[in-house]
Amino acid sequence: MAIFRFNVDGTVGKTTMDPSVRNFLYRNPQYYEIVYPEPNEDTPKMCQRMFARYLLTPPSSILDLGCGTGRDLDVLSRSCQDCWGVDALTEMIDFARKERPHLRLSVGDMRSIRLNRTFDVILCMGSAFMYALTNEDVESVLRTFAVHAHEGTLLVVDINNAATYLPGGSFERTARVEVSHAGFTASADVVQDFDRRGQLLVRHRTWSITGQTPVKDYCKYRLFFPAELEQLLGKFGYRVVGMFDNMELEGSDLAGPRLYVASVSQT
Repeated sequence: MAIFRFNVDGTVGKTTMDPSVRNFLYRNPQYYEIVYPEPNEDTPKMCQRMFARYLLTPPSSILDLGCGTGRDLDVLSRSCQDCWGVDALTEMIDFARKERPHLRLSVGDMRSIRLNRTFDVILCMGSAFMYALTNEDVESVLRTFAVHAHEGTLLVVDINNAATYLPGGSFERTARVEVSHAGFTASADVVQDFDRRGQLLVRHRTWSITGQTPVKDYCKYRLFFPAELEQLLGKFGYRVVGMFDNMELEGSDLAGPRLYVASVSQT
């Protein structure tokens, strides 16, 4: 069993979700950034490395699909004023509007949202793309990426790296999460399994929270392998220009648990 301890000075990434999935943190965004702190702004800094490497000029517009609490977009808005965020959960968007009122935020489904414009950068971070569970869902999200892009738009996708779930990888079926923070102390027992026919990772999590009754949550995530994702993006007009398992964007054999993908729209 792996044990992960998240204190206020820890760092991990973010996720958003399909509204049909039960997830305690997404329904209670006041706890989200406590459990998943990022004091060094690692994710937006990684995005900025992508911008510098794959765009000719800094972006003048950014769309974050699955923006969650808007934390990443908030950092990026310091150098790009035209920042839009979309998330499926009203709770997340309400929280983000309160904390980051300068952002343009909307509740919307990434499978069908249409903003009637294009962007220099499209982000889909923190495994948000993995909530496209069926082949139809996947194609719908890819179509959303395509209709909001012009030639040269940079798409950045951050997901779990399915290759690490193969034998010899880093997958562990059980884990324990522990959170220590003033005002929120909790632990969660995690059990993960697979729906192999659907190519899904299934996660059950039970939260024990000081002062509250135990809370169970449940999520499914679509798994994508690197070559599979490259082929899918290509069908919708995107050319993959970089794949990494680290935020420093260093070359590797993609053995790490995360997959950061940069692709450029050709249409």
